[in-house]
Amino acid sequence: MKKVQFIIISTILAFGLIVSGALISNALDKINKSENRITVKGVAERRIKADRAIVNVILSAKNKDIEEAKKAISEKETAVIELLDLIKVEKENYNVQNLKIKPTYIGESNKISDYQILQTISINMKEIDKIDEIYEKLFELTLKFNNLEVIKPKFYITGIEKYKKDLLIDASKNAEMRAFEMLKVNNGRIAELKKLTQGQFEILEDKEDVKRSDEPVENQMYKKLRSVVTATYSIDTNK
Repeated sequence: MKKVQFIIISTILAFGLIVSGALISNALDKINKSENRITVKGVAERRIKADRAIVNVILSAKNKDIEEAKKAISEKETAVIELLDLIKVEKENYNVQNLKIKPTYIGESNKISDYQILQTISINMKEIDKIDEIYEKLFELTLKFNNLEVIKPKFYITGIEKYKKDLLIDASKNAEMRAFEMLKVNNGRIAELKKLTQGQFEILEDKEDVKRSDEPVENQMYKKLRSVVTATYSIDTNK
């Protein structure tokens, strides 16, 4: 009997659908005969627009003369800053990070063959609708300078904890509705909530924004948030 019960409950959880009345009625009869409980999954999804965008510009240079390498980096940095000023990106919206210097040694010796220098300029914007234009303008610099890389914009939701809480509530309501619909076929009713377990919270790819539908989640302006819960209710056996 327990094996049959396990198969029935697993089927309901896996598909999360209201199947034929006869099948559900039969399943609920068996549940009623055992523990008078029903377990369902609740799901909630919401499409949210990001509120923060970041573009990173990576400058690099390699030279056996460290001062020459620094000079090459400085020229690229100046070009990037001038462009940002030209397209009216405020200074508080970008950050020039410190140089990272890595010497390359000859074999196992302490003799340095050259220096690899890296610098990152990070543009961090709340006005995310402007970020594509900024990215395109910066990308034009790659045609002028070697060893200058512009990373595609990444989008973030800074207040994601609030959405997690809202989705948890919505997923719980969805679980209750599913349990209600399943029991209704057999003229049953849910009684009290016995157990609620929060499942996986996911940030999924957004397919509605055609421009970015093929991009990874981190490069999509809109995010699809998804929350899942598992709820167990006692069944009201009073007719």
